[in-house]
Parts: sequence; structure tokens; C-alpha cells
Amino acid sequence: MSERRWILSAALGLFILSMPFAQGADPKTVKPAWEMEKQFEKEQEEGKAAAEAAAAANIANAFNVFFIGYDVPTLSGPLADDLAAFEGPVNFSLGIETSATQGSSFLSGAEGEFSITVNDIGMRLLMNSMALFGYSFELTPMRLNLGIRAGLSVLDVTTDGNSTNTYMALGLVFGPETALYLALDPSSWIWVRGRYSMAAYTSLDSDASPIGTGNDSLDCLSLEAGLAFKI
Repeated sequence: MSERRWILSAALGLFILSMPFAQGADPKTVKPAWEMEKQFEKEQEEGKAAAEAAAAANIANAFNVFFIGYDVPTLSGPLADDLAAFEGPVNFSLGIETSATQGSSFLSGAEGEFSITVNDIGMRLLMNSMALFGYSFELTPMRLNLGIRAGLSVLDVTTDGNSTNTYMALGLVFGPETALYLALDPSSWIWVRGRYSMAAYTSLDSDASPIGTGNDSLDCLSLEAGLAFKI
């Protein structure tokens, strides 16, 4: 009985050992399980490293620019008539814009707008400091940026010989905008931008000024164009 059991065990062992050969496997090329597991882990690590490198490159090549340009503002609203005598050619803007990744992604930025007029009547200084929140669409070789800007506005008016129309005011400015960037090369762009903004002011020094008497808001349609450089 024990001899028969031994013969059956030996036959079963030979059957198991012969299975790889029956499938055409060479025992010299059959890898142990621990080697296969090690190779699998290595492939996983290499894939993870490649994905991390691609993600880092995507962020490193994100749309991140410094821009400067010329501004053509058109003023309207209650305060516009009081500022009509101070229209002038010195209007410019500068700032930065940054997207989250190289492709289409969320957009943020900051911009300063400056409008300065000095003439025989006096002087007007209008400064807007605004933050941008929006979305940037990658349309190679162009980029379309849509967003909303909001921030602070400072208005300083000096009218020679007229203290009533000499004042400084602080306000809040807010409005939507659209900008289109066209790549000149990987590190520079030309751009155009359109924005409609609304500002509400409070006088800092004179209740007799136009702002103090109720003309305390100003609307502005801005058309801008300029250059941008990668930072």
C-alpha cells in the first residue's frame, strides 16, 4: 500500500514538473516569482517618474508672462463730463498673467493702469490696480484669456484756480475682459485686450468736489495692445 502511494506521489510530482516543458518553456528562461515581482515594481517606478516629469514640464511651460501695452480708454458715466477736459495720450498698462499649466487652465494675474494728463487747465492722474481671475484657452499659436478684474482706483484731479474741481478720490473698480495673445516665438507674444469696467469713488478731501455732490461713478471701455514676455 505504501509502495503504491509512493508511486502515485512520484507520478504527480513528475506531472507538475513537466507542465512548463509541455508548454514549450525553457527552464533556463523561466524567471522566479521574486524576479518578476521586482521587475514589475521597477516598471511601476519608471512609469511614475515619467508621469511626474511630464507634469513638472507642463507646469514649467505654463503661460507665465509680463506684459506692457498702450491703452485707449473711453470714459462714460456721471463723472466723465468733469474729466473730459483732461483727455490725453499718456495711457498705458503693465502687469503679469499666469496660467496653472501649459494647456487650457485657470488664470490669475495683476495689472496696473495709468492715465496721466498735464495741460494748461491742470492735471489728472487715474490709476487702477487690479487682480485678474479667469480661464486661459490654449489655441496654438494663440491664447484666449477670459476673466474678471477687480481692484482699487485712485483719481487725483488738480484744476488751476478752481479749488472746487481739485480733489483726490479712492474707489473700487470691477469689470470683465477678453484678451488674445499671438505667439511670436516661445518666449514672446503680441496681445490685444478689451475691457469694460465700472468704478465707484469716495472723495478723500473735499465734499464740494463733483464726487461729493453725487457724480461719484465712472465707466470705462478700454482697448489695449502691447507685448508680453515669458518670465
